Amino acid sequence: MELRSVKIDGVDSNEAYKLAISNAMIGYPDKTKTRIRIPNSNIYYDYEKVFGDLYEERTLEYDFLVMMPNALSEEDMEYIKSQVINWLTPGVEHRIEDTAIPFYYFIGEISSAPEWSQDNGYGTLKVKINCYPYKISVDDMGDDLWDSFDFNNDVAQFLEFEINKETTERIYNASSTAVSPKLIVTGNVTVEAHGEKVTLNAGTYTETEIKLNVGWNDIKLSGNGTIKFSFHKEVL
Repeated sequence: MELRSVKIDGVDSNEAYKLAISNAMIGYPDKTKTRIRIPNSNIYYDYEKVFGDLYEERTLEYDFLVMMPNALSEEDMEYIKSQVINWLTPGVEHRIEDTAIPFYYFIGEISSAPEWSQDNGYGTLKVKINCYPYKISVDDMGDDLWDSFDFNNDVAQFLEFEINKETTERIYNASSTAVSPKLIVTGNVTVEAHGEKVTLNAGTYTETEIKLNVGWNDIKLSGNGTIKFSFHKEVL
């Protein structure tokens, strides 16, 4: 059976440092309170109606064990310790992939220095990572790849459209939250969705006012050219 491992920015804990995972805890984020009481009344307003569900960060915790400790001298152990601590740089945002959770990755930051303990030649490293609340699909939703396709929740769909007149297209966002798609445009295309309207010339746009809400989205397109919507599913 293949050992569980973690990749941080593409570097595998097992392959690079011979670290075995002795314990792992994948936390779930707490929901942010969105109800406030309107002053001088018994009425509460829920901002979830405006912004959707809001969540705190989620926490990943790993205990790593240095494998084959009897073959390591004190000097070797100190060298590996230094290498691993530098790999787990605190204060830097990382992409984290866990082999126990295929097809998804986390974005997170190690907010404090990992805890290292050593006893009778064994080294143990405890790491806590504060992450963006949603895990993100590795594959683009327009790829419809067989291995990662969720037949219970995903929808096979074309996300590239040729525009030569005004048209309305439907796009399904299988995420647990609204997402901002990357828009890849040739020619000149106007996009309208959920009260927002942008006109785009040829190019790639990673940040616009256009968002895809959870579920089906009716997108009005006009102009002359092509547009491709590129986005990744985000789920709890």
